[in-house]
Amino acid sequence: MFISDREEYKNIRLYTMEDNKSQLPVYIRHYSDRDNPTELHRHEMIQINYVKKGQLFHQINSSTFPIVKGDVFIIPPYIPHRLIKDGENAFEIIELEFEPEFLFGDSHDNNMSMEDYKSLFNFAYIEPFLVSEGEVRPRLNLTGKSQVNAETLLSEIEAEYNQREDSFILSIKALLLLLLVLLGRKFNQSIEEVEQQVFARHQDALDESLKYIAEHYTEALTIEQVARVALLSPSYFSYLFKTMTGKTFIEHLTLIRLHKAMELLKNTDNFVLEICLDAGFKNVNHFNRTFKAFTGLTPLQYRKSFHGNPRE
Repeated sequence: MFISDREEYKNIRLYTMEDNKSQLPVYIRHYSDRDNPTELHRHEMIQINYVKKGQLFHQINSSTFPIVKGDVFIIPPYIPHRLIKDGENAFEIIELEFEPEFLFGDSHDNNMSMEDYKSLFNFAYIEPFLVSEGEVRPRLNLTGKSQVNAETLLSEIEAEYNQREDSFILSIKALLLLLLVLLGRKFNQSIEEVEQQVFARHQDALDESLKYIAEHYTEALTIEQVARVALLSPSYFSYLFKTMTGKTFIEHLTLIRLHKAMELLKNTDNFVLEICLDAGFKNVNHFNRTFKAFTGLTPLQYRKSFHGNPRE
């Protein structure tokens, strides 16, 4: 389930847990503007970075983004990245690294399923790759209570790591899971907020496309035609349409045509073939199959439920 190493990254330095001089499956440290600058590198471990103060830049793959206090970002294994100073601005980052097996290796020993673990790691394993395509923000910004809670959990993890009292590894694992739950919830919340903003921005375009479909459903409509009306690319229009209406373009168009056919079957004595064409269907056999799949009745059976001796 974890991302494997890639051939094109082989010449980029790969850090292991041994490089941290740690015999433990987890490692935590502070990195600041006073330390030597980092070169592009990779980790065998999962890495959580939290900006405790200041501002700087984060490069992941070929994209570079500004990061500030309260920002948190998670780097999956083997993904190239580096931190870059922002002039003379001071900064401090808490880096928490752990081997994937630290949480996943003994999943059979507890009550959490692998799907539960995958859910916890949605933030870690979705975010970096969407970042590379510019689809979502490159980091999650914590404010208020969530920032305080995250800093508290990181402080407790660091204390357990440094003091190493009985069962400290188990305690770190529990605290780490709490941190991931916090990040996952905030990430999902931020995605919902972004989607709401996107939908609001495109509501007029969707309204225009729905109006166009309602006026031209009898024609041989394509998603490319309707996307042009909305001034969007077909692929992006398809995504927005499904997300905002709950139906694909074809499902919506077919539903309009079926409702028109039902209306004509009920209120006219036109031939079924004529109704098929008037509703926008081009093939009567396809119309009959689609109609029965939707209503459970053939067009004639549907008409007969309103009229005793239906006209074919």
